[in-house]
Amino acid sequence: MKHLFLVIAVFVFNNCFSQNDLELKIINDTIKKVSKFDNNNIVYALKNNSDKTYLIILDSDEFNEDGAYHVERQFVGLPDYYIFEKKTLLPVQHAFHNGENEFKVDKNSSDFKKFRQSYSKFFSHQDLEIAFRISKKIVKLKPQEEKYFSTRVNFPAYKRRFIDLKNKSEYYFQISLQTPKEIVEKYYQPIRNINNKDSIFVGQIFSNKIPLIYKVYNDK
Repeated sequence: MKHLFLVIAVFVFNNCFSQNDLELKIINDTIKKVSKFDNNNIVYALKNNSDKTYLIILDSDEFNEDGAYHVERQFVGLPDYYIFEKKTLLPVQHAFHNGENEFKVDKNSSDFKKFRQSYSKFFSHQDLEIAFRISKKIVKLKPQEEKYFSTRVNFPAYKRRFIDLKNKSEYYFQISLQTPKEIVEKYYQPIRNINNKDSIFVGQIFSNKIPLIYKVYNDK
């Protein structure tokens, strides 16, 4: 209970103080889960409200499968999601044999070979692959620019993440994007063009909350 209170407190703090230059907004009015075979398409927008150009590490192909509230280096750029019952954040459990985030690097591709030739002196073998993936997941937002993305998710289990949802219930859904400064400094700064003066997003931003209606007819 103490841990849950701490997490909620962090959420409140970040909502108050991190939603500055960048705005993250879910476009769906409501998410409705009516069959256990449904995949819901989550559409969201990222807007730059500042007068600066921002670079954001964003991998919109998937959501983060990890149940932890901190970002592992291999998952950086993946949006996270949370489900609330009223105002209570529901805990994340582990699902088994439901898939996991896959980051396949074609080590024989010309892009990776060029990247390795240029940056292998900065990274170990594994870190080189992480830095290469990050280099391919940079979104550029000019001042006042807005871009749209979509990601599919299956409730209550998404890959290795499971949240226990009661049938015929209404919840609230929220996403966030978290980019730790130490990961940016280790994996992106060494490969960044020294002449690029754009701002790099670090920190965490949260979206609005929207209703998630879980009324699954074939959930026995």
